[in-house]
Amino acid sequence: MITYVTVPQSFENMEEATIGKWLKKEGETVALGEALCELITEKTTFELAAEGEGVLRLILAPEKSIVPVGFTLAFIGEANEALPDIEAENTALKELKKDVEDVGENTLKVPSLSVPSLNVTNLSAPASTTATASSAPSNSRVRATPAARRAARDKGLNIEDVAAQFPGKVLSEEDVANYQA
Repeated sequence: MITYVTVPQSFENMEEATIGKWLKKEGETVALGEALCELITEKTTFELAAEGEGVLRLILAPEKSIVPVGFTLAFIGEANEALPDIEAENTALKELKKDVEDVGENTLKVPSLSVPSLNVTNLSAPASTTATASSAPSNSRVRATPAARRAARDKGLNIEDVAAQFPGKVLSEEDVANYQA
């Protein structure tokens, strides 16, 4: 019987995890309770234990990928078993997570806008307020491991500045160390 290896919701407000390192490779035998991979969240890093035994048949999420809770990471089963097609389910989970983030970002931006009272001497205030609100830092858009965020904070660096030097990448602690100001 095929065992689905999924991202568990380890704490109440956990929404996603970054795959750290795979501790097993495709084709290796896996025992019940054996560590399969590292999962990195905003609060902790932990090893994901196998909930089944057999052969690690297929890894669906490579290292350093960010996946939502419930995402199927891999399959464990017998060597000759047919694997299910869960690409649609995984894609739907990612899209749902993206839609929720988009709604959350729009919702969060509204309260931060302040509308000054208009008077004849203060006609330029709304334009400058809009510029200030749109240039506010948005750490939620920077993809970085918790260790990278901590390293940037310890060095007094803005994580967005570091991300600008490594576009499209999930920042690691090593990236922060290699950042050239």
